[in-house]
Amino acid sequence: MNSTPLLFDIEDMVISRPFQRVAPVVVEATEDDVTGVAGLALFGELLDHLGLVTAADRRGLRPIGPGGYSGGECYRPVVELQLAGGDFISDVSLLKDEATQRLRGTHALPSHTTLFRFLAGADLGRVSKAMAVNRDMLRRAWAMGAAPAPGILTIDPDATYINTYGRKKEGSTFSYKHEVQMSPLVGVVGETGDVLALRARGGNASPRKKLASFVDECVAAIPKEVRGDYQLWIRIDSAGFSKKVVEAATKHSAAFSITCVQNKAVRRAIEALATDPSTVWVPAKNADGELAGSEVAETTYRFAKRDLRLIVRRQRKAAGEQLSFDDLGGWRFFALITNIPSLFGLATDIEHHHRLRGGAPEEAIRQLKEDFGLNHAPLQSFMANWLWWLAASLAYNVARWVRVLSLPESFRTCRGKRLRNSFFNVPARVVCSARRLHLRLPRAYRHADAFMAALGKLRALPTFA
Repeated sequence: MNSTPLLFDIEDMVISRPFQRVAPVVVEATEDDVTGVAGLALFGELLDHLGLVTAADRRGLRPIGPGGYSGGECYRPVVELQLAGGDFISDVSLLKDEATQRLRGTHALPSHTTLFRFLAGADLGRVSKAMAVNRDMLRRAWAMGAAPAPGILTIDPDATYINTYGRKKEGSTFSYKHEVQMSPLVGVVGETGDVLALRARGGNASPRKKLASFVDECVAAIPKEVRGDYQLWIRIDSAGFSKKVVEAATKHSAAFSITCVQNKAVRRAIEALATDPSTVWVPAKNADGELAGSEVAETTYRFAKRDLRLIVRRQRKAAGEQLSFDDLGGWRFFALITNIPSLFGLATDIEHHHRLRGGAPEEAIRQLKEDFGLNHAPLQSFMANWLWWLAASLAYNVARWVRVLSLPESFRTCRGKRLRNSFFNVPARVVCSARRLHLRLPRAYRHADAFMAALGKLRALPTFA
């Protein structure tokens, strides 16, 4: 019976009950053997084989007091709660019910306040150790089979902006977007989407600030055991148009392609190329949609005391599109510099590869911000938020490794939301029978066979100490 009065009268007819309605259930909270995160059996198994806790403890991630928790015992739940869909430290409650505790086996589960102290007590030393732990996990996962295929390995460093809320958050300042934000750097493998490195920065940091040293950090994350299997390609937007970035890439014997800042010198070179009647313009590779009809040409450009290739793409302006001072003859121009000799790469191939920056790297950052913990800065301390974001990047990587190492092909590139709905945040009953723990999935669960096959594949992986 409707008993809540309307705030104001409206003409719509009010009836005593809907013509069609859901079942009028009586709600009770009585079950202790049901978990909402059955997928912990999958990502928990992988974390066990990667040896996250022991690796973090070996690095000394947190000093242990009498009866206290080690750094690994704190770092793992922060990663797990983000894999389960948590956005705040208090979301560790997703793991605290009795059934989920049984799935976690003998792993410790610190309280919300303990995890807060672990994060809030972070300094640069603890952050550096967490970065080393993440590199250890990457090395081990790649050794298990999650590594990109030998050949070109593209590193995409990029800055992103994260809105922050609350008072007195360290590093939270107005960005050029006129919003209160922080601006971390994220380094991604272009072929796979693996996060190599993450560096926290204040919101007013220039996109090019310390970018050269961040390139070094990303390269250092490539396991030295397989470094010889790859030709590194550093691919950066115009924030990397600097002598220091060019020198950093050259130091690592890496190829690079960098979007040009169209300053006066670059603009003169583009105009000279565009107005030269002998210039040969070649159709751009895979240029469809708004890029349809684009053409590519190249010239030589002196930059950072080096003669580099200046590759220019011209794109026909659409009818009614706003004019720009840089347009020439109805064309809009985009330029990049590269150190790849023409013998080893056509201008069209290099320009196409550079354009792929909008693929896996942008998707990785999008998933970090929408599906994992990079959507905000939950703590007041700058270092604490950095540590939280490192846990988010590891959670994102673990989710990718679960997909690559165990799930069907159709899930290899799925978003975090689909992964959780299909495999992680699945309700199931956890019961003990014949002295064994059983995870009983719903009979109507359509991915049950894939879930069980994935668990078998993960259990067959080597286990690291």
